[in-house]
Amino acid sequence: MVAAIESIWRAANKPCSKRLVATLPLWLKHYEAAHGLLSAASRARVQRISPASIDRLLRPSRSLECHTLHGLSGTTPASDHLRGLIPVRTHFKGLDRPGFMEADTVAHCGSTLAGEFFWTLTCTDIYSGRTECAPVWSKLAVNVVHAVRAAQTRLPFKLKAFDTDNGAEFINYPLQQYFQNQSTPIAFTRSRPYEKNDQAHLEQKNYTVVRQYLG
Repeated sequence: MVAAIESIWRAANKPCSKRLVATLPLWLKHYEAAHGLLSAASRARVQRISPASIDRLLRPSRSLECHTLHGLSGTTPASDHLRGLIPVRTHFKGLDRPGFMEADTVAHCGSTLAGEFFWTLTCTDIYSGRTECAPVWSKLAVNVVHAVRAAQTRLPFKLKAFDTDNGAEFINYPLQQYFQNQSTPIAFTRSRPYEKNDQAHLEQKNYTVVRQYLG
């Protein structure tokens, strides 16, 4: 029974337990077609299971998922001097138009951060939710600037503000100068250290748009 619930949970894109309760009866016949029939008792338990019971049964798998996705941090803090040049922004208030974006990088390194590998630059517009991605090799500052430029050219609106975390791939002179040298300067800000909620719109896209498809 647990194997059936976990398999359907994964196939349904890992919904919350309340949604999974409604999904199980609809997907159960497809699971049985692929993996064999459950016993009558197990089938009845799957169809009657509560969200609380699902949370308890899936807790080990969810814990493993969280460890796999978030166990490694690739953020290298920038120097205090550079951070002092870029103002802190905790959130965008009262937006009524697009152009104000949060940005981050996602590592495609497998189980270790050793060596060089590709990263994905993820940029999410706060107002519209539009997300642009671009590949970056090794997070060198010049490569990040090229990726930001590539993402910017694909936008159907003007980029007005760019907010990042405190990683050295963003908090550097080349990127600061890139934004300042635009015909209309782009506001460049950063979130508070270790406060991921400052970039809540972006953090959810890092999973649904990047990790879910590329790893």
